[in-house]
Amino acid sequence: MVAQCLGAICGVALVKAFQGAYYLNYGGGANKLSNGYTISTGLAAEIIGTFVLVYTVFSATDPKRSARDSFVPVRFF
Repeated sequence: MVAQCLGAICGVALVKAFQGAYYLNYGGGANKLSNGYTISTGLAAEIIGTFVLVYTVFSATDPKRSARDSFVPVRFF
């Protein structure tokens, strides 16, 4: 975790040193909401997206669930 944070800091320093105009134009790379969206809308989208991601990972790695349970029959006409 420390190495990843140090890598991010080094990356930002390089961008700021070599591409200062882009760094300032894009607010230093900070995320922000598009015009027309409120903070509560952004928060709700993050919560729903995180829930879907975590649910998918937990469902795929559930030790109680076997591959046999996930079979979806296909009917040919």
